[in-house]
Amino acid sequence: MSTDLTPNPLIPELLALLREHPDGISEFSLMKALEQHPAFADLADEYQLRLFQKHFMIMHGLYTLQTRLWYEEQLRVEISPLSVRLYTEMIAETCDEACLPGAGDTLREYYLDWQQLSATSAEDVQKLLRGFWNFCADPDARRSAFQTLELDEDASQEQIRARYRQLAARLHPDKGGDSEAFIEVRRAYELLRAGS
Repeated sequence: MSTDLTPNPLIPELLALLREHPDGISEFSLMKALEQHPAFADLADEYQLRLFQKHFMIMHGLYTLQTRLWYEEQLRVEISPLSVRLYTEMIAETCDEACLPGAGDTLREYYLDWQQLSATSAEDVQKLLRGFWNFCADPDARRSAFQTLELDEDASQEQIRARYRQLAARLHPDKGGDSEAFIEVRRAYELLRAGS
């Protein structure tokens, strides 16, 4: 799918915000900074659907920038729930779509499909939220997350955060680590943060 076919009105402001925050910025901070953007004026009245639509537009813009900046300026956009960051990285001139950050990432593909914005109803958002909280409350999922982080199940949030940072530093693909293991560690960390 070509992201250039769907102009996202948030892209110029998102890029400016990323450049203003070289150490990273949270999605929440991006949403607050863009709160008065005209693109948000005609969204749904229902609160949770409206919040989802804002989130979707921001994520679509970030993933679009991830692709554009990789090819146009050899800059990389790292997208995670806690921080979005713009940084430079040397890339091979022969690099193709397979080495694009996030290539093969189904979440990325979802957010790059602009039709998801209008196709998602308030009921869909409620189902997503219920599924998320059910997953977070699932003791087997939590147990597995603790195992992934190699922590006891009574670990504090500080211990979880410290262990995540330790593993992320070792496994991050940009530091020569295992990208699949890094993703699993990230998922485990997000699950344990959300369920606290």
